Amino acid sequence: MQDHELIERPGRGWTPWKEGPPDLEIDRVWWAARVLHFAKLNVSCWFDGSDFVAIEHWGCRRPKWCMKNKPKDWQPLPKVYRKAREEEQAAALERFRAKQAEHRARLIKLSEKRPTPASA
Repeated sequence: MQDHELIERPGRGWTPWKEGPPDLEIDRVWWAARVLHFAKLNVSCWFDGSDFVAIEHWGCRRPKWCMKNKPKDWQPLPKVYRKAREEEQAAALERFRAKQAEHRARLIKLSEKRPTPASA
């Protein structure tokens, strides 16, 4: 794909431009899509396999997004997989929070050992 194909709304078969966070709405329809961020273009694009299904503008561009309309034979993500995905996301968030708490405790410990300028 060329740069102009990644930043322009393709046309027919796409939703109008919307504002606000796109992740949940895109994930609801295109649950198998993966996002790629193009920092130099200030866009994020979602691809379902090799199909371009959504685009988000950000950064120096006015924040907006649009996505491809649902196919006629569209099926929602089965509950079993949705629950597994939610559990995986919750576990990843818990690991992140544990790591942050560990770093915070280490930082506090190091700052307590360090002499203050007044006592030096």
